[in-house]
Amino acid sequence: MSTITFWSPFAGTGCTSSTLISAYAMALHYRTRVLLVNTGLVGTSTEAALPSNEADSTDSVFSFEEGGWDAVERLHSSGSLNKHNLRDYTKPLLKERLDFLTGRMNEMERSPQEQGETVKKLLNVANEYYDLVLLDADHAGVDSQLKLQQADYVVINLDQNMRNLELFFEEILPERMKKQNMHVVINKYDPQSRATLSNIRRRFRYKGSISAIPYTTGYLDAMNRRDVAKYLQLESLSENKDTRKGSFAASMSELARLIMDGAGMRTVLKRLERGA
Repeated sequence: MSTITFWSPFAGTGCTSSTLISAYAMALHYRTRVLLVNTGLVGTSTEAALPSNEADSTDSVFSFEEGGWDAVERLHSSGSLNKHNLRDYTKPLLKERLDFLTGRMNEMERSPQEQGETVKKLLNVANEYYDLVLLDADHAGVDSQLKLQQADYVVINLDQNMRNLELFFEEILPERMKKQNMHVVINKYDPQSRATLSNIRRRFRYKGSISAIPYTTGYLDAMNRRDVAKYLQLESLSENKDTRKGSFAASMSELARLIMDGAGMRTVLKRLERGA
């Protein structure tokens, strides 16, 4: 129903992190089916933060020896890719909530046209089955621009580097993103910095959607351990009374809500009740 692309014009601003955070938060807090997609090589992008032996999960009916994206390319080439068989080649991260299409093991280069046609077909098919399809668009990736063009909603990832903020809000936003339906997220956020959300709004006269994900040692350690899935599930299921404003759990929930609102999804999906 909606394709959400996570993108940044700068390296190292947490694009992959916010993609994973949003995927788990939306899948856990809303009655929605989410597909997380890695169009790059196996083990890269969001896949790098998940357990390397995750492909051996007994919940999955498919062997990922060839990689999920390789299967999509093969099905697309044969003209047999459809909403009924796509899910057979994905990996369940959260049963009936969040599926993952792993990257390709076949390193043979595809032309931009071939890659573009496959991505477009995948998104068309995936949106027939899933409520949300999430893409991590590497700022330097060949198909980064294609992912932006195909997006119904874009999550822009920035940090508190003032030079980057100036470049984005004064040049990139008015020139390239002005007509884009989007949300800005400030990753690795330090509330003690002078570049607070309110100051960013004031400095650049920005009236659009914006939120922050605080720098959190526990999340960094989870990324390094490839244990992000467990960490995000525990944070998402924190009791509201124990979640303070500005905490990682609260920021994670807010990011999911703002994206759902921006993509128009909360008008058709009901919020999950605790214990439901």
